Amino acid sequence: MSRTPTLRSLAGTAATASTALLLAFALAACSSSGAKPAAAPASTTPAASSTPTPSVSPAQLVQQVGMSDSDLANGYTVKLIPGGDQVAGQVTLDYCAGHFSSEAHRLARRQVEVLTAAGAPIGVSNEVVAYDTPQAALLALAQLRTAVTHCPKTTYVAGTVAGEPALRYDVSQLSGSSALPAKDNAIATSGVSAKGQKGELYNIEVFQVHGSVLDGVYASSDTKPTADDTAAVLHLAELTGQRLLGTSLT
Repeated sequence: MSRTPTLRSLAGTAATASTALLLAFALAACSSSGAKPAAAPASTTPAASSTPTPSVSPAQLVQQVGMSDSDLANGYTVKLIPGGDQVAGQVTLDYCAGHFSSEAHRLARRQVEVLTAAGAPIGVSNEVVAYDTPQAALLALAQLRTAVTHCPKTTYVAGTVAGEPALRYDVSQLSGSSALPAKDNAIATSGVSAKGQKGELYNIEVFQVHGSVLDGVYASSDTKPTADDTAAVLHLAELTGQRLLGTSLT
C-alpha cells in the first residue's frame, strides 16, 4: 500500500499514532454508525426503459466508494494524501517485496488518511483502486495473499516505495472475515522492523474486492493494536465495503 506519513514514521520522518489515539478513533467511528447503512428506498416511479444507465469513470468510482467525513464522528475528517489520486509513480501493493503484476492494470486510485479534529494523522487510511478488469482486481488480492503467506520472517527485504528502508516482517499473518460486505476479502496483520531503526510498527490491512475494484483500509501504530483498535478498522471496512458492493463500472 502507498505509505502515509505515519507509515513512513518507522524511518524517522514522523511520530506514529499511539494505541490510545486509535482507541479514541474507535469510539468515534462506532458512534457514527453502529449499523450498516440502510438501503435507499425503492423508487415508486418506474424508470423508463429507454433511459441509458449513466456511465461512471474509474476516478468517479473510487471516490464514490472511498471513506469520507460522513463516515466519521467527533470532528474526525479525511484528507487526500500526496499523490493519493494518481496512479503513475504511486504504489498500491508492496507487501514484503512481493511480486504484484496487477499494479500495471490499475486505472484509478484514491487514498485518504484520517485526521483528528486538530488535524493530526492517527495512522489510518483508505485506498480504493479501480482495475481494467475484474480478473485484475482478483489477481491483486491473490498476489497480496501470496506475499503475506510467503513473507520471510528472518531477513530484511527491500520495498518498492522510494525512500523506505529495508523491512523485516517479524509477524506476517493472513486471515479473512465472513462479516465483511465483500466475500472476496483478506486481512493482513504484521509487525515490522526497519533496518537500522529501533522499535516496531504494527499494521492491520483489510482488503475487499468486488468487480474491478479493490478497497483497502489500513492502520498502523507503534504499539500493538487492541481489540477496540481492530474493531474500529473493521467497522470502517464495513462502511466502505457496503458502498463497494453498490457500485460498478458501466
